This record gives sequence, structure tokens and C-alpha cells, in this order.
Amino acid sequence: MRSALRPKRAELPRPRPRRPLRPGRTWPLLGTLALRSGLVSKRDLGPVLAEHRRCGSRIGDVLLAEGKARPDDIGRLVARQNGVPFVDLATAPPDAGIADAQAGGASLLDFCIAHQCLPWRRRNGLVTWVAADPSEAKGAIEGRITGRFAIWAGSARQIRRAIEALYADELTDRAVHGLMTSAPEDSAAIRLSPGQCVALPLLATGAALLAAFYPQAGLGALNVTLGVCFLAVSGLRGLSILLGAAGRETAEELAYERHGPGPLDKLPVYTVMVPLFREANVLAPLTDALKRLNYPPSKLDIKLIFEASDEESYQAAKALDLPGQFDFIRVPESCPQTKPKACNFALPFARGEYLVIYDAEDLPEPNQLLKAVAAFRLNDPKLACVQAQLNYYNWSENWLTRQFAIEYASFFDLMLPMLARLGLPIPLGGTSTHFRAEVLREVGGWDPHNVTEDADLGIRLATRGYRCGIIRSTTEEEANCRLHNWVRQRSRWIKGWLQTWLVRMRHPVSLGRSLGQAGFLGFQLVIGGFTLATFAHPFFYVVAGGVVVLHGFGGLFTHSWLTGFNLAVLVSGYALSILAGMIAAKRRGRLSLMADTLTMPAYWMLISAAAAKAVFQLLRRPFYWEKTTHGLSRMAPPSNQSIISLADTPDN
Repeated sequence: MRSALRPKRAELPRPRPRRPLRPGRTWPLLGTLALRSGLVSKRDLGPVLAEHRRCGSRIGDVLLAEGKARPDDIGRLVARQNGVPFVDLATAPPDAGIADAQAGGASLLDFCIAHQCLPWRRRNGLVTWVAADPSEAKGAIEGRITGRFAIWAGSARQIRRAIEALYADELTDRAVHGLMTSAPEDSAAIRLSPGQCVALPLLATGAALLAAFYPQAGLGALNVTLGVCFLAVSGLRGLSILLGAAGRETAEELAYERHGPGPLDKLPVYTVMVPLFREANVLAPLTDALKRLNYPPSKLDIKLIFEASDEESYQAAKALDLPGQFDFIRVPESCPQTKPKACNFALPFARGEYLVIYDAEDLPEPNQLLKAVAAFRLNDPKLACVQAQLNYYNWSENWLTRQFAIEYASFFDLMLPMLARLGLPIPLGGTSTHFRAEVLREVGGWDPHNVTEDADLGIRLATRGYRCGIIRSTTEEEANCRLHNWVRQRSRWIKGWLQTWLVRMRHPVSLGRSLGQAGFLGFQLVIGGFTLATFAHPFFYVVAGGVVVLHGFGGLFTHSWLTGFNLAVLVSGYALSILAGMIAAKRRGRLSLMADTLTMPAYWMLISAAAAKAVFQLLRRPFYWEKTTHGLSRMAPPSNQSIISLADTPDN
């Protein structure tokens, strides 16, 4: 019986061999073929050629980005240019089993992705391959296989989709288990190491015995431990204020202003990855923002990543009729269903030298990619990533969004720059993180089992000897304006930081060696200290309340040294946090937030409530990704805004 995947022999295109060229002649250029085929007029071809010369992009990429052609059109032009047939893989997919038959040697999947080709048909011992660029793929195929073969042309996008379909299981397995297989000690899929399974119960038993036989001493020891932790975190905030006031920017922060990104024709291809799940309502403003990126469109590789089950978002994106630099990737259903797993699935198809992650509600500053390129071109081989700053466009919507904006301003404008200037590990922000794609692949991509894959990846890069920098560029996001949605998001963040701390503390001695003493201390203060502080905060209120009930308000000052210590902890923590919030708000030009910094203690109590939920979920559902609903703000930006032209920007 004829395979359902195999078209009739009469349907197969027949090759048209190239005629020999006369001396001094060359094969027709793609622009000439586009003109002859009617894709563009002479009037339209001029600007296309000018953009090709100005940005150094291939003619085909310019035609796609300018909306003059579709990927299939470019494939047909390449076929004519090479004198071979064009294969429409949408109607004539590869023969079933042919990939397995050609899989000898190194991974055929990696080979096909690298050279944008795949085996397609076998007839009478002749294997026909389909390639986006037959002339480039020929040498690679000759070096891989023996025997007779032919190479025909196909659409690069259809080839990528065919590879996805042929190797869906292998791609999914890599996305889910790749890190766990290559570096199991770095994976949160293993909840606790054998050592932790012994140490943590012993520690809990010791604490219980101390509380049972020496309750006063046990409570005092716990009080002092939490107090010291709280003070250490407060000291870190104070240091961020001092370094922020000193204005000691790093080389990455100043790279764009001092050196610029370099000539336009030397800019590399840049991949933009946007993982999406149930985001149909924010796709229009998101894609408008991506169109406004101040980067040659023909050098953008924008991957919109959809879950296979999310048909609504996928159809909404198709309805937008986006230009050729936008590409859609659909991730097959598998567990865990997390953002990092989706990013891992798409990572092999990223074509860019650099890669950035954005979230569905992001509105990045147009020059952000250029600033990242400028930082990377300082030629520091240890600089693996640069983090842009995050803040909110709906910061003034209600009390919750104002508190969120103060918190983000303090963290991204003061805390992270301070960590970068001191050379300490940085917990990345999850969005607007720009990577060297080669380094990202080298360290294993993201951990699909960690629900704050960003923080984990920042620390993992540091353990490999790499560092992360900061660039002065802001991405505006939507702050959660509804409490229930905020708690879902915040509990996931705290759960992920707990996962990250547990993973890294499987081997404390090894961690100390890889990070160094300062890096190890920074990790403990930031990942461990900030997380523990969310639990410690209510404890001080409970203790202070007990003292007031038994001894009156005067007891806070006279009862014992411990109550005085607790009061000092609370006052210093609040004072430094409020001061940091005021300074960060002023730098953002949001003076109306000054009064809101005084209500931060109430916001901290909400964080502590979310922390309690995080612990419960860590025990019961460690890999569950609580979806944050976007598009709820009444201050959401309008779509279809005008696109900023690269030529109109004066600092380029």
C-alpha cells in the first residue's frame, strides 16, 4: 500500500539541469529573478537593493522583512537560481522513515538544523535532499554521506517545520531532559540530593529537640538567626544605595554611549524569542513593539513560541499577517509545561549570534538590541549575558502596581547594577535578558523544571566562570493590578528561588570554589537571604506583639536586649528599603511614588503570604507553573503604533 505521506510519482517535480554559463557570465541574482517573476517592480527593487547594501543583509531576507515576498517565494527564487526543482514540503512531506535511514554518524537532527536541509525521497538508490540553499548544503552533505544524491530547493521555513515534525520526539526529549542528562546536579528535576535528604531532616530534628527541651534558648537562637539574616539583606540594600550614589557604571552600561553598536552592515543576526501561552489579547501591542525595535528587520529572527494546545493564540498571531522576520514555533504537549521548556524547544532553531527573551506583555525600548550589541562587542569572552532594566507602564494604576513599581525600580536600578559592579552572581530577570547564543547552548539552556529559570541560569553561568552585565535600557511591562493574579505570580517566583537555592546547595564546598568567597556570600545573601527575609518578616511582628501584650509598648524598649535587637532590625530594614525605594523612584522621575514607599511594610506582608503558598507548592507541586494572566490593566498600550525607522534615529 502506498504511504499516505508519499505523493504519486507523477506529482514529483522534475529537475531542470543548469545550462553551462558562457565565459564572463554569472548565475542571475536573486533581485533580478524577483523582478522577472513579478514579485517586485523596478520601483520597489531600488529600495530593496539599497537596504541590502546599507545593512549587509541577503536580498532574500530584505524581501521577506519588507513584505515583498513570502518564504515560499524565496524558496522558488533560489530553486530557479540554482537550476533545480522547488519542493513544496507542505503538500509533499518527506518519505516516512527516510530520516532514520540517513541517520548514521553524528546526529542528523543537528546536521539538518545547521545546514537547513533534510533528506526527502529515495528513488532507485538516489536520495534527494531538500535545502534552503542547495549550493551551500551540497558540500556538507557530501562530507556526511556516501552514495548518489541530489539536492533540490525548498522554503527555509517549510524545512524548519518539517524538521520539527520529523524530530518532534527528540526535540521534546532534549527540551525536557537535556540538562538533567548532561548535568544532573544542575537540574531541579531532582528535588533533593542524597546529602540533603539526610542533612535537612537532621537539622529539623535538632531544632525540634532544642525547642522541646530548651524553648527559651531555641526561640532566642531562631530570633537571632533570622535577625542577622534580615540585617544582612538590609546591609545589601544600603550598599546598593551607596554604589548607586557613587555612579560607578560598568563598561557594559556605558558601551553604547561611548562606542555605539558599530556599522549597520556589521550587525549580526539577532534572535528574539517570545514564549506565549494564552496571550491572544496582548499579541497586537507585543508585535507592534517588536516591529519598533531599532534594528535592521532583515537581521531579526523573531520566534513566537506557542504551546500546541493554545490554538487561540496561534490563530490570533496568524491573523496579524506579520512580516517575514516573524516565525512561529509550536511546542508539542509534554510535562512540565513551563516557559523554559518552550524556550529549550525553540533554541536549536535560533539563527542569531545573540538572543533575547521577551515576555508577552513586554514593550522594550527601541534601541535595546543595539545597546546589547555594543556591550557584547567590548570583547569580554566571559560576558555571557546582559540584563536590561524592567519597570511598568501601568505603575500608577493602584496601590499594588505602585508598590510593584517601587520594588522593581529598587531591584533593577540599584540592586542588580550593584551586584554587577562588585562582580557577584546575578539572578536574571526572566525577560529582556540578552545572551551570546553559543554560550547559552554550551551551559545547557534553561532548566525546564525550575519555575524561575532566569535566576537559576544567572547563577549557573557564574558557576561556569561567566558573568552577566547590566545595560541601561528599560523594558516596560504590565504590573499585576489584581491581588489574586499577583499572589500566583509571586508565589511562583519564591518557589523558583527556593528551588535555585536547594539545587546550588547540594555541594556547598564545590559551589564556594566555583563562585569564590565573595560570590558564594553574594549568592547566600541574594538568593537565600532575600527568600528567608520574606519568612522572617512576620516573625518579628509576632515576637513584638507578644512583648506588647505581656509588658506593654514600653517593653519593646526595656524588656530585654532581644526586643531591642528586634526593634533595631525592623527599623533598619524599613529605613533602608524605603530610602532605596525613594531614590529609585526619583531616578525614574516618578516623584508621586515617594509617599507610597512609606506603606512598603504592608506590601511585605503580602509577599510573606505568597511565600507560605510557595512552600506548600514546593512540597506538593514543585514543577507547576502558575500562569500569570496579562492584559488586565486598563492602562494597556494601544496597538498599531507607528514604526520607528532606523534611519530616523540620530544616534546611529
